[in-house]
Amino acid sequence: MFDDITEKFKEAEILLDDIQSSKLDDMIVFLQDYCKKVNLTAIRDREGIIEKHLVDSVLPLKLFRVKDNAVCLDIGTGAGFPAVPMMIYRNDLNFTLLDAQRKRTDYLTLLTEKLGLKAEIIHGRAEELGRRPLYKNKYDMITARAVSDLPTLFKYASPMLKKGGVFMAMRGSKEELDDDVKAAGKKLKLDFKEEICYNLPCGDGRRLILFIKIS
Repeated sequence: MFDDITEKFKEAEILLDDIQSSKLDDMIVFLQDYCKKVNLTAIRDREGIIEKHLVDSVLPLKLFRVKDNAVCLDIGTGAGFPAVPMMIYRNDLNFTLLDAQRKRTDYLTLLTEKLGLKAEIIHGRAEELGRRPLYKNKYDMITARAVSDLPTLFKYASPMLKKGGVFMAMRGSKEELDDDVKAAGKKLKLDFKEEICYNLPCGDGRRLILFIKIS
């Protein structure tokens, strides 16, 4: 029933159990059905969703070890990528899903209920959330997948990261990481850690850019 999911993840050297594969399959079906009414993603075919959304979301967890039971925030989560596949693959991760569009947070509320996932879902903007005392220095990891430019994301993420927390930017292969970007992070107490270049099974290039909150 979900052999195509299992096989595509194997190509990325990621092994799934039946529960994980089943939940990812449920996510695909729910997303495709919901997109008949509400436009959430341009990628709607099953093969495209598996590789360019699901595998793409989970692969960073194989490339960088996130600590157990990490408290995480996904900025501009959209239709739940990368956060929801990450939660399915690592059920110890505790995510807040943040998006500025109500149609997306409404969808995510229904999706997480269907999948039996516990997540805080917030309709709002990162620059506003970071001003709330409850969210300052809260997160072990903040993710952002193809959202905004890096210096802007640094401004959003830095106030909400704990000391030692990681900012994980998931980008396309063509984006340049220059000294000016690294300096912009440094000004906001984010120290450049690593840039990992890799490919999806289909050959599409990706970059995982990691910064650590130093103080």
